[in-house]
Amino acid sequence: MYLKFFFSFVSLPLLSLLCFQVKAQEKSGIAFQTNAWAQVLEKARAERKAVFLYAYTPACRYCRQMEQAVFPDQEVYTYYNATFVSYKINIEDGAEGTALAKKYGIIAFPTYMYFNQLGEPLHQSGSGKSAADFLLDGKNAFNPQKALFSLKRKYETGDRSAALLFHYSNALYFYHQVDSPKEQVVGEYLATQKPQELTSEENLRYVFSKDLSFRSPATQFFLANQQLFIPLFGQEEVLQKAEKFITRTANTAGRAQDLALQQEVQQAVRSYFKDIQRLTSLAQLYYLGGKQEWLSYANATLAHGKRYASTDWRTLYETAIYLSYFSEDKEALAVGAQIMQQVTKTHQSYDNSYLQARLLQKAGNHQAALRVAQEALMLAKQQGEAIADAQNLIAELRKASNSSR
Repeated sequence: MYLKFFFSFVSLPLLSLLCFQVKAQEKSGIAFQTNAWAQVLEKARAERKAVFLYAYTPACRYCRQMEQAVFPDQEVYTYYNATFVSYKINIEDGAEGTALAKKYGIIAFPTYMYFNQLGEPLHQSGSGKSAADFLLDGKNAFNPQKALFSLKRKYETGDRSAALLFHYSNALYFYHQVDSPKEQVVGEYLATQKPQELTSEENLRYVFSKDLSFRSPATQFFLANQQLFIPLFGQEEVLQKAEKFITRTANTAGRAQDLALQQEVQQAVRSYFKDIQRLTSLAQLYYLGGKQEWLSYANATLAHGKRYASTDWRTLYETAIYLSYFSEDKEALAVGAQIMQQVTKTHQSYDNSYLQARLLQKAGNHQAALRVAQEALMLAKQQGEAIADAQNLIAELRKASNSSR
């Protein structure tokens, strides 16, 4: 009744204007051009604007989040539309998007690149982020102390001042290319700092923000001085980061079959951690996982789970996932099912039971797999999860059982 009453008093021209305004609001956001890259550059020169290039893939979750929540932000699109000629590319389209990604070394998504009017790169950033941080990216493109390619040119002409190394290494965070000098520049910066300067809050935050290789000076300083970071970041976050270096490096050592690196990892565990037994166990199982010795990997995880399943069940789940996707060894798959049985004792959920059923199926134990799959279906209904996968698995198992009779 109210809407009918309202529209009876609105003139047709005014109603048309209102509809136009609503449609304009719906379409508010960064004004991406739809023509070719060459025409984008031509338009930028004509309008004396810089260029913003947004690289995405259709499957990228963070890309969708940016498109839905950040690009339509009024402060964001007002600045970007006034400052840039904007263009978006799907780096997996097999056409211009793929070609531009190759030309500019774009291998991660989302990636944001900024160019001057002549099409020369100024800055590069990426990842999902807040509207405020994305807005800052666009402004940093014109800041010589922040813009990646401005700093890169200074570095390549020989500038090794502490300030340049500090800003350049920070800007390199999103420079995901094989030839990235990120680790080298971080090491050069740390070498400019005296021992007492390394423990300043600025440098502690700097080191904590870096995610480099195990042997880098930044990583070694962090591992050896974890207690210095706890007041700034909290004990749990510091420990998680330290353990990640251990497990990731052990996995790398396994993939490379680098026993010397694995020995360095084990030495770091003995030197820098209190919970030596648990970390030693973790390092060993990640090493075996990297080597893809599936049965040894599964058995090491099972042994780890006997002591730590209640507190470290995610490691067990990760092993089971890897076995499910990559192993064809039925003995290893059967151990994987035992690993998930350890998990479900304390963390019963549809996902956990479904994975256990899949492992039992791949191991050839269809009767046990059917029983666990039925439990998973019941949990899915109780927990409000989608039931189609469990139903399909039950149907597969019943069909296999009938065929074997």
